[in-house]
Amino acid sequence: MIRHHASRAAALLFTAGALALAGCAGVADPTRYYVLSSAPAAPGDSAPTAISTTGVGIGPVLVPGYLNRTQIVTRGANDVVEISTYHRWAEPLESGIAQVLADDLAMQIGTERIAVFPWRGRIAHALDYQVVVVVLRFEGAPGHRVTLDARWRLVGRDGQELALKRSTIDEPVAGDGYQSLVLAMNRVLGTLAREIAAEIRSRADARASRR
Repeated sequence: MIRHHASRAAALLFTAGALALAGCAGVADPTRYYVLSSAPAAPGDSAPTAISTTGVGIGPVLVPGYLNRTQIVTRGANDVVEISTYHRWAEPLESGIAQVLADDLAMQIGTERIAVFPWRGRIAHALDYQVVVVVLRFEGAPGHRVTLDARWRLVGRDGQELALKRSTIDEPVAGDGYQSLVLAMNRVLGTLAREIAAEIRSRADARASRR
C-alpha cells in the first residue's frame, strides 16, 4: 500500500511539473528591444560640401546614472521618472548615442573618417577633432515630448579645447508608443549633430582659408 501511494504521488508530481513547464513554454516574452538610429534628412536640408580629409572622433559620451540602464526611462509630470519593465535598449545608451552622432556627422560633414571612442593606435593621430558629450538629460514620454540637454566639447588635434557649448533640444513625440518615442529621440540627436557639424565646418573652413 505504501509503495502504491508513493508511486501515485510521484506520478502526480511528474504531471504537475510537466504542466508547469508547458505553461511556461506557452508564455511569450513581452519585452521589446530598441536601438537608436540615424534620422532621415529633413526636407530642405542641403547636402554638405565634402570635407573628405577631416577626421572626427566621437566620444566619450557620458550619461547620468538614472539613464545608465537597459530599461527605457521616461519622465512625466512633476519630474516623475518611470523605468519601463518591458521596453529596453538593445545596447548601452551611451554607445547608441555615440554611434548615431557618428553616422549623422558623417552625412553632415561629408566624410567617412569618423571614429567612435575608444580608439587606439594610429587612429588617434588621424583625428582633426574630438567631440566629447556629457548628457544631462535625455528622456521624454510617449505622446508628449523628448528633451535632450547636453554639454559638448570640441577638441583640436593638439588637445586644445576649441569650443564648449550646451545644447537643449525639444522634439514632439508623434505617437503614444515607445517606437514613436525612440523616433523622436533619433530626431533630437540629428539636431545635435547639425549643431556640432556647423561648428566643425566653420573651423575647417577657417583653417583652410589660412593655408
